Amino acid sequence: MLRTFAAGVAAVGLALAAAGPAAAQQPLTFKPIDTENLIVKPTDQAAGLFSGVSRISSRIIAGSLDQNGFVKTINNLFGRKTPTPGPQPGFSALPNPGLYPSTRYPNSFQPAMPVYPR
Repeated sequence: MLRTFAAGVAAVGLALAAAGPAAAQQPLTFKPIDTENLIVKPTDQAAGLFSGVSRISSRIIAGSLDQNGFVKTINNLFGRKTPTPGPQPGFSALPNPGLYPSTRYPNSFQPAMPVYPR
Protein backbone atom coordinates (compact mmCIF):
# COMPACT_ATOMS: atom_id res chain seq x y z
CA MET A 1 0.00 0.00 0.00
CA LEU A 2 2.89 2.31 0.73
CA ARG A 3 4.34 1.58 -2.67
CA THR A 4 1.10 2.50 -4.42
CA PHE A 5 0.95 5.74 -2.53
CA ALA A 6 4.54 6.55 -3.34
CA ALA A 7 3.97 5.72 -7.00
CA GLY A 8 0.96 8.05 -7.10
CA VAL A 9 2.89 10.91 -5.49
CA ALA A 10 5.72 10.36 -7.95
CA ALA A 11 3.27 10.41 -10.90
CA VAL A 12 1.71 13.66 -9.73
CA GLY A 13 5.14 15.20 -9.21
CA LEU A 14 6.26 14.22 -12.70
CA ALA A 15 3.05 15.63 -14.20
CA LEU A 16 3.57 18.94 -12.42
CA ALA A 17 7.18 19.12 -13.48
CA ALA A 18 6.33 18.35 -17.10
CA ALA A 19 3.57 20.96 -17.19
CA GLY A 20 6.00 23.83 -16.70
CA PRO A 21 5.07 27.21 -15.35
CA ALA A 22 1.37 28.13 -15.40
CA ALA A 23 0.49 30.58 -18.15
CA ALA A 24 -1.32 33.74 -17.15
CA GLN A 25 -4.78 34.44 -18.48
CA GLN A 26 -4.84 36.20 -21.83
CA PRO A 27 -5.64 39.92 -21.58
CA LEU A 28 -9.26 40.75 -22.33
CA THR A 29 -9.83 42.53 -25.58
CA PHE A 30 -12.98 44.50 -26.31
CA LYS A 31 -14.63 43.41 -29.55
CA PRO A 32 -17.97 45.16 -30.05
CA ILE A 33 -20.71 43.38 -31.94
CA ASP A 34 -21.23 44.99 -35.32
CA THR A 35 -24.96 45.66 -35.32
CA GLU A 36 -24.68 47.75 -38.49
CA ASN A 37 -24.26 44.70 -40.72
CA LEU A 38 -26.33 42.27 -38.68
CA ILE A 39 -29.43 44.33 -37.89
CA VAL A 40 -29.52 47.82 -39.36
CA LYS A 41 -28.76 47.16 -43.03
CA PRO A 42 -31.21 44.25 -43.48
CA THR A 43 -33.91 46.21 -41.68
CA ASP A 44 -33.33 49.28 -43.83
CA GLN A 45 -33.46 47.17 -46.99
CA ALA A 46 -36.71 45.49 -45.93
CA ALA A 47 -38.29 48.83 -44.97
CA GLY A 48 -37.21 50.42 -48.24
CA LEU A 49 -38.62 47.52 -50.26
CA PHE A 50 -41.91 47.58 -48.36
CA SER A 51 -42.34 51.36 -48.69
CA GLY A 52 -41.60 51.24 -52.41
CA VAL A 53 -44.09 48.44 -53.01
CA SER A 54 -46.79 50.14 -50.93
CA ARG A 55 -46.22 53.51 -52.66
CA ILE A 56 -46.50 51.99 -56.14
CA SER A 57 -49.51 49.82 -55.29
CA SER A 58 -51.38 52.72 -53.63
CA ARG A 59 -50.83 54.91 -56.68
CA ILE A 60 -52.08 52.16 -59.00
CA ILE A 61 -55.18 51.58 -56.85
CA ALA A 62 -55.93 55.32 -56.55
CA GLY A 63 -55.54 55.76 -60.30
CA SER A 64 -57.90 52.90 -61.08
CA LEU A 65 -60.48 54.22 -58.59
CA ASP A 66 -60.32 57.71 -60.08
CA GLN A 67 -61.04 56.27 -63.54
CA ASN A 68 -63.91 54.07 -62.33
CA GLY A 69 -67.27 55.44 -63.52
CA PHE A 70 -69.20 53.90 -60.63
CA VAL A 71 -67.00 55.65 -58.08
CA LYS A 72 -67.32 58.93 -59.96
CA THR A 73 -71.13 58.62 -59.87
CA ILE A 74 -71.13 57.92 -56.12
CA ASN A 75 -68.85 60.90 -55.50
CA ASN A 76 -71.07 63.17 -57.61
CA LEU A 77 -74.23 62.04 -55.81
CA PHE A 78 -73.00 62.06 -52.21
CA GLY A 79 -69.98 64.33 -52.33
CA ARG A 80 -70.14 67.78 -50.77
CA LYS A 81 -69.35 70.87 -52.72
CA THR A 82 -67.16 73.37 -50.92
CA PRO A 83 -68.78 76.79 -50.81
CA THR A 84 -67.00 79.56 -52.60
CA PRO A 85 -66.84 82.34 -50.04
CA GLY A 86 -67.66 85.76 -51.31
CA PRO A 87 -66.43 88.99 -49.84
CA GLN A 88 -68.07 90.15 -46.64
CA PRO A 89 -70.02 93.37 -46.89
CA GLY A 90 -68.21 96.33 -45.44
CA PHE A 91 -64.53 97.16 -45.22
CA SER A 92 -63.27 93.62 -44.49
CA ALA A 93 -62.04 91.40 -47.29
CA LEU A 94 -62.62 88.29 -45.16
CA PRO A 95 -65.35 85.84 -46.26
CA ASN A 96 -68.74 85.90 -44.62
CA PRO A 97 -68.68 83.69 -41.48
CA GLY A 98 -72.19 82.39 -42.23
CA LEU A 99 -70.77 80.37 -45.14
CA TYR A 100 -69.07 77.93 -42.79
CA PRO A 101 -71.09 75.20 -41.02
CA SER A 102 -69.16 75.60 -37.76
CA THR A 103 -70.80 79.00 -37.22
CA ARG A 104 -74.31 77.46 -37.21
CA TYR A 105 -73.77 75.22 -34.17
CA PRO A 106 -75.98 76.19 -31.23
CA ASN A 107 -74.24 77.67 -28.21
CA SER A 108 -74.57 75.79 -24.90
CA PHE A 109 -74.80 79.00 -22.87
CA GLN A 110 -76.38 82.36 -23.46
CA PRO A 111 -74.24 85.27 -22.39
CA ALA A 112 -75.97 87.73 -20.08
CA MET A 113 -75.83 91.45 -20.43
CA PRO A 114 -73.47 93.10 -17.95
CA VAL A 115 -75.13 94.56 -14.86
CA TYR A 116 -73.90 97.91 -13.63
CA PRO A 117 -74.33 98.87 -9.97
CA ARG A 118 -76.47 101.97 -9.29
